Amino acid sequence: MLTDKISVFKNFQSEPKTITLGQWLKVCKEGSRYAEQVLQYRRCLNDLIDKGYSLDEAKKELENNGKDQLKTSLPLATVGAVCKDARKLENVVTRTGWIALDIDAKDNPHLTDAEHLRDEVAKIKNVAFSGLSTGGRGVWALVKVSQPKRQAEHFEALQADFKAFGITLDSSKGKNPNDARFYSYDPGAIIKDSFTVYKKLPPEKVNTVQPRPPVQLSNDYSRYAESAFRYEIEELASAPKGERNNTLFKATASLAGLVAGGMLKEYEVKQALEQTALSIGLKSHEVRATINSGFDTGTKTPRTQDSISRNSERVNYAPRRDSAGNGKYESQNSAPNGFNPYTGEIFDNRGYPASWDEIEAPEPGTAEYAEAEYYRAMDADPILKQIDETFEPELITEP
Repeated sequence: MLTDKISVFKNFQSEPKTITLGQWLKVCKEGSRYAEQVLQYRRCLNDLIDKGYSLDEAKKELENNGKDQLKTSLPLATVGAVCKDARKLENVVTRTGWIALDIDAKDNPHLTDAEHLRDEVAKIKNVAFSGLSTGGRGVWALVKVSQPKRQAEHFEALQADFKAFGITLDSSKGKNPNDARFYSYDPGAIIKDSFTVYKKLPPEKVNTVQPRPPVQLSNDYSRYAESAFRYEIEELASAPKGERNNTLFKATASLAGLVAGGMLKEYEVKQALEQTALSIGLKSHEVRATINSGFDTGTKTPRTQDSISRNSERVNYAPRRDSAGNGKYESQNSAPNGFNPYTGEIFDNRGYPASWDEIEAPEPGTAEYAEAEYYRAMDADPILKQIDETFEPELITEP
C-alpha cells in the first residue's frame, strides 16, 4: 500500500507534484537535501528551551527572529490526497485513505521522551509508520482507513482509541484529506512491513427523545380534573431546557394532590407524565426519580372538589401562562405571582405554592440530596447529558 500516490508541494504557493507514499517515507527516514535544514531548526528550538523557554515560547521566539523559516520553507505532503493545481479541498482528485496523526508535546506533557513514544506508537497494529516531528519533540504516524470518504469519522474514533492509550492527538490535523505536513527527517523512523487497516467508526448517536403520545383520559373524570390534567401536561411539554426537570416535579406534585383527592387515577397520571418527559429529552432514570419525588410531595396535600372550590373563591382567575412558558400572568388579583387556574393554588415569587415548603428537603450529604443535585445539573447542562450517555472507549481490536 506504500505505492499509493500522494501530492507534495515545494512550498505553500507551489503547485503539487505526484509521488508515491513510499518515496516520501524513504526520504523522511534516509534523508534528503532538506535533512540538515530540519536538524538546524531542531537545534535552534532546543537552544531556546535549554535557556528556560517553554516550547510555545521557543516557537514564538523563532517566529520573531525569522528562524521559523527553517521549518515553513520545507516541502509539504498531503498523504491523504492527490491534489490538482492547489491544496484546497476542492482541488482533491483522489482520497488515499491515509491519515497523518500528530502527537504534539504540548498536548502530551507527560510524554517527555519523543523517541520512546515513536517506538511505542509503532507497536500499534494499525500504525504503518512512526517518526519524529519536524521539531523533534513530537511524533507523527500514519494510519490507513477503510472508508476514505468518512475520514473525519475515522479520525474521531482514532482520537478515542489513542486517548485510551493515554495519548492526545492534535485535533487540528487528520480530519481532512488535504491536511498537509512539513517534511521531517528521522533516521530512527519505523516503516512497518505489515499493518492492519483501521475500520472503526464512532458509534451511531441514538436519539433518546421519544415521540409524544396523545394523552389518554378516563371517561369518568370531571371537567375540572381533565382540564387540570391537560394543563400540566402542556406546561411540561413546553418547558425550556434547564427547567424541564423542575417543571416535571411541579406538574407531578400538583397532579398527585388530585390523585390523593380521588379526582385522577395514579397510573394514568404517571404514564402521561413519563411519556411527555421522555418526549422532551429527559432520561428515563431521572424521570422516574422525579415523578416519585413529586408524588411523595403532592400526595401529602390531597386536593378534593370541595377544597378546590374554597381556594377558587379566594382568587380571580388569570389567563393561561404565555406561550414561552415563563410563568408570567396578566392578573389583577391577590395572586401577583400567579396561580394554577385549575387547582386554585396561589404561587409565590418562586413559581409554586408556599405550602410545599412544609416538605423537608433532602439533607446535604445524603444520597437523595446528591441525586437531586445531579439531575438538576444534568438537565441544565447539555454537556453533562452527553457525558451521561458516553460509552467506554474500545481499544483498537479489528482483526
